[in-house]
Amino acid sequence: MNFYLKTFLLLLLLSLSIFGIHYLIVDHPTIPLWKIYSFLGVAAFITVSALKYVFGLVPDKLGFAFLALVFIKFGIVLIMFPELITGPSLSKVEVLGFLIPYFIFLFLEAAIVIKWLNQN
Repeated sequence: MNFYLKTFLLLLLLSLSIFGIHYLIVDHPTIPLWKIYSFLGVAAFITVSALKYVFGLVPDKLGFAFLALVFIKFGIVLIMFPELITGPSLSKVEVLGFLIPYFIFLFLEAAIVIKWLNQN
């Protein structure tokens, strides 16, 4: 199966399953869950695809590319979700409602990079 299709299906399955669990736990979140998970899923797919491209070109620079993409993604998060830093005060539960999925997707991306780096 094509790498990009497998990655897309894995991220889609992960997004839908975590979304379902999160939806059952949280009542009326300030930041819409669909917005969180659609952004994180698309961003993770773009990140993994870009890292696959970098790995094909210069595999020894994959770690630097990963760090750069993480910083870019974090900057985009601050632009797309200004509620996290401005606006009404969010409770710790609401902030964790964003950070936990963010770190789950980040862990998945890191696991893929570590797998590729161990191949060299």
